[in-house]
Amino acid sequence: MTPGTLLTRTQQWLKTHNVLVSKRLGQHFLINERVLERIIQAADLSLDDRILEVGTGNGILTQALADHVLQVYTIEKDVKLFRILSQELESNQRIKVIPGDAVKIEWPQSDKLIANLPYSISSPVLFKFFESNIPMAVLMLQKEFGERLTATPGSKQYGRLTVMAAYYAAVELLELVTPESFYPPPEVSSALVRIHRRSQPTFPVKDVSLFGQITTVLFNQRRKKIRTPLKSFLGQNDFQQLQEKIPWLEQRVEELEPDKIAEISNIIYEDRQV
Repeated sequence: MTPGTLLTRTQQWLKTHNVLVSKRLGQHFLINERVLERIIQAADLSLDDRILEVGTGNGILTQALADHVLQVYTIEKDVKLFRILSQELESNQRIKVIPGDAVKIEWPQSDKLIANLPYSISSPVLFKFFESNIPMAVLMLQKEFGERLTATPGSKQYGRLTVMAAYYAAVELLELVTPESFYPPPEVSSALVRIHRRSQPTFPVKDVSLFGQITTVLFNQRRKKIRTPLKSFLGQNDFQQLQEKIPWLEQRVEELEPDKIAEISNIIYEDRQV
């Protein structure tokens, strides 16, 4: 494609179908050909792959993916876009357009997740991916979100999302993408990330739900020492009984590595089994 082709195609497509871009749904269509090719490359596609795409948009990425794989399942929440795309893409047997909210509906069995995600659903889609059996994802996220996924302890971006991602997956931040790569351009830059979901976690967690709860409680007071949010969470009596078993109580939450948060969670879990 020559420079400007995707922008021209996108603008013509929107005009032809009388489609107004939805701010409510966070719609920003990719118009950078190089970034489109980078997504395809990062996904390491094969003709046996079944791809799940969240957000069909104008179908440009969908069709590009279909050229390289066995099947593309693409979920579109916008009712008008679904109707248009169902008609436009129905002749391509490698593409199945699915109506609905990707956060709420059941996902078809797939090998890879590929999506340009609106910020409002990035977190729920990511956690749904973590809990799925899809091994790999290539996602376009807001820059801040991508940096939080790959942050290190002690950094400003380090938080609950970082810790939970470290448990479930290995995350690579591939590149930053400027607002001009989309139409209409968003107010912030984006990040392209590749995520390999772990078949086995790198550190043991005896109760994932409790681990998530503890992580949330801690990072609600990220600048405090560990003892402060833990005492509030456990209550005075339980905290006094457990404090001798829990190291790092004088360390600040924002400095504590994910595996140590998991160990705290496991200590609390074991105590509750007695």
